Amino acid sequence: MSEVFESKIKHFSAIFFVSKREKVLDYYSKIGFCCDYEMGFVEREGLMMIFHESEEADAIVPNYPVHGENAVNVYAMVEGIDNLYAEFKSKGALFQYELRTNNFQMKEFAIKDPQGYTVGFGESLV
Repeated sequence: MSEVFESKIKHFSAIFFVSKREKVLDYYSKIGFCCDYEMGFVEREGLMMIFHESEEADAIVPNYPVHGENAVNVYAMVEGIDNLYAEFKSKGALFQYELRTNNFQMKEFAIKDPQGYTVGFGESLV
């Protein structure tokens, strides 16, 4: 009889190094994320990112432009992508790429923060 292990991963947090943490947190706060300035956390509906300040410029390595326009740092599946896109646009979000339909039957867009990190959002069309 095999042993059964019960567990549950409750949420996911990506960790990024930035040179100006407060500026990055201000950006995410402006577009609708909850921010903890003391800890460097930003969160919205289960998507959590943590930003640590680094004095080493080499430690700040967003996926774009090194790996191309589609290389986001975090990708979140959502419901109501048209509404989320409209909300971010109305709040002045910076876009890596605008709302589009990709070859995998996903409607998606990606935002970028002042440090260059990108977050993609997608909704399945099937």
